[in-house]
Amino acid sequence: MTDALSLIRLMQTTDSAFPSGAFAFSSGLETLMNEGRVRDAGDVHAVLSQQIMPRWFSFDRPFLQEAMDAADDAQRLLDVDARCHVQNTSDRLADASRRIGRSLLSVHSRIGTPFVGDFDAAIAQAKRGNAAGYEPVVQGVVAAGLRLSPLQAQAGALNGVVTAFVSAAVRLGCLGAIEAQSLLAQTAPVMADGLSTPCPARPGSFSPLSEIAAVRRPATHASLFAT
Repeated sequence: MTDALSLIRLMQTTDSAFPSGAFAFSSGLETLMNEGRVRDAGDVHAVLSQQIMPRWFSFDRPFLQEAMDAADDAQRLLDVDARCHVQNTSDRLADASRRIGRSLLSVHSRIGTPFVGDFDAAIAQAKRGNAAGYEPVVQGVVAAGLRLSPLQAQAGALNGVVTAFVSAAVRLGCLGAIEAQSLLAQTAPVMADGLSTPCPARPGSFSPLSEIAAVRRPATHASLFAT
């Protein structure tokens, strides 16, 4: 597969029109805004740079890379996915990751992305139910099936996290469209610098502000987002 074709497929699967369901989650931003902890673009940037991106780099990135390396071995993928399940510290964020991951599994199985169907079948056979199919693991399988490079796969996944968070801020009325684009431009060099560093050998995360906010979202109140 040519580099151009891999890049085109990467843009397809990370496009906002791709039915991953990521638009339904704000990673705790809605609660932080409702509580008055996030009020403007500066606050959004602080949460993004100090909570959201560090969690992706330290937690999602290693699982994505490990799944990418194990994409042709469904049993190894189940083991990676099980560890992702055990190491998630927030039930709400874990549920969001599974829901997005299972959506990706479903769509990529239907469009015939290599390795994805085998992993989906292995989950069903293992009867993991709703405790399997985490987003970074599925992203790694998809990346291998699309023959992306590790850098392409990681850049696409990170960009998806960042743009989804910024989009949530726009829909919540905390950012205007131009402010959002300015924030994305400001964040891009930081993303690139982070991707140039070695991937952590072991996943781990510490983003208490966003994790606690996601858990604290009132289940009985009408909300725009699920986290």
